[in-house]
Amino acid sequence: MYNKIVKKINLYYNEKNTLIVAFLLNFIIFLVELYYGYVENSAALLGDSAHNIGDAAILGSSIFVISSSHKVKGRLAIIKCSIWAGFGLLALYQVFISYSYGLIPSAAIIGWIGFSALLMNIFVTLLLGKFKDNDVNIKSAFICCRNDAIGNVLVILAGFLVYKLQSNWPDLVAGLIISTIILYSSISLGIESYKVAKTGEYNV
Repeated sequence: MYNKIVKKINLYYNEKNTLIVAFLLNFIIFLVELYYGYVENSAALLGDSAHNIGDAAILGSSIFVISSSHKVKGRLAIIKCSIWAGFGLLALYQVFISYSYGLIPSAAIIGWIGFSALLMNIFVTLLLGKFKDNDVNIKSAFICCRNDAIGNVLVILAGFLVYKLQSNWPDLVAGLIISTIILYSSISLGIESYKVAKTGEYNV
């Protein structure tokens, strides 16, 4: 009985199904964070939503190139890293806007959404961990979700400090850190993707 259950799990626990589940979860979190980030004028939530839609794009496109060559995957990864960097810049812009208007977001909403997103990203990161060394696209998806988990902790902390200090500064700082992580990751992975696209080889 146990062996049958294990075989059943292994049958469905493959790269494609894992990417589909990860894509859907990231897209849902993106919609939630985008809506409440806009309503509450939260730089942290909007920055994290930008990160999640970048992740969703990376995960969604990775589904269609699983069986492609490393060169094709590398070229696609370069495009995705460029989009990812664009979202990072968008997040920085939101920090500036939030600073200019000085509105204080709801600490409770920031905290609960951040906590929900953290649980989702930990789950997805664990799922992708098995396949992250297969190719650069899976690795990019893994890095995205891992970084999101770090960002979620910052969002939760920002919500707590907004409540304690009754200031929007914790939200602004969290948004700035998250956007910086996005930009750093997109540039470093973009360089690696360029090497893969050029050589057609992927070395872990």
